[in-house]
Amino acid sequence: MSVDEQYQIHLQQLKHKSPGFVETIYALGNGHLGVRASNPLQGNSPAYPGTPGLLVNGFYDLSPIQYGEAYFGYAHNNQTICELPDPRYLIFSVDGVRSDQTAYQVEMIDKTWDMASGLLLETFHVTMPTAKKFALTMESFASQADRHLYVVRYDVRALNFSGPLTIIKQHDYVDQQIPRGAEDVRRAQRGNTLIQTYLPSTAPTMQFSTQKSQLGLLMTMEYLGSDPRVQLNAHANVPNYEIQLELTPDRSAQFTFGYSLGEIHNLLAFKLNQTHYIDKSLARLKNRTFSDLFTASAARTQQFWQDSDVIIEGDPILQKGIRFNLYHLYQAAGRDHRTDIPAKGLTGSGYEGHYFWDTEMYMLPFFIYTQPKIAKALLSYRYATLGAAGQRAREMAIKSGALFPWRTINGEEASAYFPAGTAQVHINADIAYATDQYIRATNDTDFLISAGFELILETARFWLAYGNYGEHGPQAGHFVINRVTGPDEYTALIDNNYYTNRMAQHNMRLAVKYAVKLQQLAPDKLTELAVTDEEIANFKQAAADMYLPYDEKHQIKLQDDNALNRPRFDIENEPAANFPLLLHYHPLVLYRYQVNKQADTLMSDFLFPLDQDQAQLRRDYNYYEGITTHDSSLSRAIFSILANRIDDSKKAQAYFMDTALTDLTDLQGNSEDGIHAANMGGSWLSLVYGFAGMHFGMEGLTFAPQLPASWFRLSFKIKYRNRQLDVDINQETARFILLSGAPLTIYCQQQACDLSQDMPVTVPLKNA
Repeated sequence: MSVDEQYQIHLQQLKHKSPGFVETIYALGNGHLGVRASNPLQGNSPAYPGTPGLLVNGFYDLSPIQYGEAYFGYAHNNQTICELPDPRYLIFSVDGVRSDQTAYQVEMIDKTWDMASGLLLETFHVTMPTAKKFALTMESFASQADRHLYVVRYDVRALNFSGPLTIIKQHDYVDQQIPRGAEDVRRAQRGNTLIQTYLPSTAPTMQFSTQKSQLGLLMTMEYLGSDPRVQLNAHANVPNYEIQLELTPDRSAQFTFGYSLGEIHNLLAFKLNQTHYIDKSLARLKNRTFSDLFTASAARTQQFWQDSDVIIEGDPILQKGIRFNLYHLYQAAGRDHRTDIPAKGLTGSGYEGHYFWDTEMYMLPFFIYTQPKIAKALLSYRYATLGAAGQRAREMAIKSGALFPWRTINGEEASAYFPAGTAQVHINADIAYATDQYIRATNDTDFLISAGFELILETARFWLAYGNYGEHGPQAGHFVINRVTGPDEYTALIDNNYYTNRMAQHNMRLAVKYAVKLQQLAPDKLTELAVTDEEIANFKQAAADMYLPYDEKHQIKLQDDNALNRPRFDIENEPAANFPLLLHYHPLVLYRYQVNKQADTLMSDFLFPLDQDQAQLRRDYNYYEGITTHDSSLSRAIFSILANRIDDSKKAQAYFMDTALTDLTDLQGNSEDGIHAANMGGSWLSLVYGFAGMHFGMEGLTFAPQLPASWFRLSFKIKYRNRQLDVDINQETARFILLSGAPLTIYCQQQACDLSQDMPVTVPLKNA
């Protein structure tokens, strides 16, 4: 393990230690699989609190959505991530008493997660019904070098006895463990029974099959070692490893198991080539040891930190919090071009493992500027589901273009409540915005031609069909977009949501911009996609005529046409126990008021910093801050960034504190269901876009740093157009170093900085 305390999460330093919370905080993952840090004796037993399990990104089953009144176009099926058997699970047997039949007492002594290497070290004291005690130590990691592997090493030592102890390592047929709780709509509500089939092999190998989605997944468990006490057996047709030990207090026994989890496969393909799948699964663990597998994984983790670390000097709690957030983001991101980032990462079943706009607007920027290959893979997932998005647009009576689902795994809409689901059509423009950000930051013209332009084009085509020209009132002659829901889910089915209209305008302008570019780079692509001069002209005109509601009296951007005609909700006098409001009020109650769940109009102010001057931003900020509850974990990061832009350092730091420590402090009260991945991305945004003031200016990449008074230093690296930059900010200066790539000009506080690898630039800060 590393010796740097600032990369370690210690159990004793956490204020909360409930089983579900601890399982989430210490969950391990690698984009393909995630394992909750559960009680290793729990398994299927209801005698222990907690929700153990193994999650595989994109492995889901379907169940019909039950409607009292099912209208045309409603989403048909729930998509729920499947929970697989817990690979940490052990069965102990002493004096004829088995831990899977009679509960043992398990005391959690310590957990230390070393994020510098990815290793989780845990110690438990276990007391048997006969009062005999032993210590169980575990070391585990999800491999970052091979995303199909999870490895766990156990060490068992008697504490108050000498004698025999039997350990059984097996996985019985199980039903999913997803908790069912109607009291919180954010939690998973369903679970389907998986079909689990053991296959003939040299190590316990099982296929998990879903009943409705018809997906399969192969898992192999293999003992990594040569201890003759470890015997491969079978009990009731379930293969297992059995270990007969003679324990004493002065001698421990150690053994390691590796898990190989394959790609999600089609059941028919597996049936036709079963031997190939099994051989491939076994090969990943053949002749491997804990040491060599861990060394390879740790090396990849160290490379992640070299590219993605953020240093905050002056606040060690925040330093640890931001590293915790960044490593969980890394663990959560799909990297196979077929999966995305679940809203709870791979740490829990909250939101059923669904992908939202969270990826594009909150998490993708971190990957674009530090791990661009992962960013490309995430955008490629959206491109892979473009066909389903086109079909969804047809279901919504849109004859051209695509409509991406609000929440999904397989690319189809899974939101049963359309006012806060399908009506959030802004997701189209969010994906286009993110695609443009990736292309601008990487100069990846290959992706632009192969996928990016089509994503931008098909989403832009949607707006031309969904919107229309107004004929009456202030909207007359303007392009309007009616009956939508913006980012604020407490205000639904409104006309001319400012954020949606501004993003749609941007989306159409992007289609024009890249169509012009492809006329030079790949004119055949325009022909292939049937792009015409008339269509480009229509994009230009609709964007120019877009209606953006504004109130002259208050001089603020209006969230929607009717925003000021609703009374304000009395947030200040609402009992604290009633937050989040969505759990205590019918949606129609909230829809009648001016009350925001999260940043909405202000989200557009964040994304388009050149749209307004400081005075306008301050008016917008002050107004919308007064009606925002921050019931969504996505909210505070945006408020922190904008507070920096209006030079309110106190608010900027306060909002950032909550953002950076949301899960470590269980700020939202539901971290047991999984981490808040978008908020974690928001904490990086707060640092880089907020305190460092990075944005795309008129002339190029621009910085406007301003650190909180208590910070001595903020340092991070970014990748930009085939270059890597080191940014190092203190209270008096900002220093920029070009670590690799061709010379580049950036801007800091409106001063041009000409960077080359042998010429760092230091800029005195005006506010120093």
